[in-house]
Amino acid sequence: MPRSKAAYLPRLLSLLPRDGVGARIYPRRWVTKGLPVPSVAIGHPQPAQDTKNCYWEVKEVKLKTREDTGTLFARVKGVKYWKGKRVTPEGKEWEHIRGGLKWKWYSDMVPPLLARDRFSKKAAVPQPDAAKEAAQA
Repeated sequence: MPRSKAAYLPRLLSLLPRDGVGARIYPRRWVTKGLPVPSVAIGHPQPAQDTKNCYWEVKEVKLKTREDTGTLFARVKGVKYWKGKRVTPEGKEWEHIRGGLKWKWYSDMVPPLLARDRFSKKAAVPQPDAAKEAAQA
């Protein structure tokens, strides 16, 4: 199923509505290891509930930009689900999501900006047959 491009966590969350609160995110390395992760085709609605997937559900985000370099940082808190079961202890409301700048991440919700870029690039590339017809005319 097509996904949006992987991005570092602060960048990905900054592109999502409400800074990603409520989104389900997962690192790219989980995908390469073959773990079950939420995957939604671009332009399709998000499934209501995952029963066997591995993901983080984002609960709180604090985005910060470094003024001299423009680098984006984030403190992200969430609940971890592993193969459909909550791993974050029941006594804790959330835990810190680590590795935001170490690994690239995906979201089950495609950021509108990335989806728009993806579709505009497809539309901008001329088809080979159309280019041949234009050259012959």
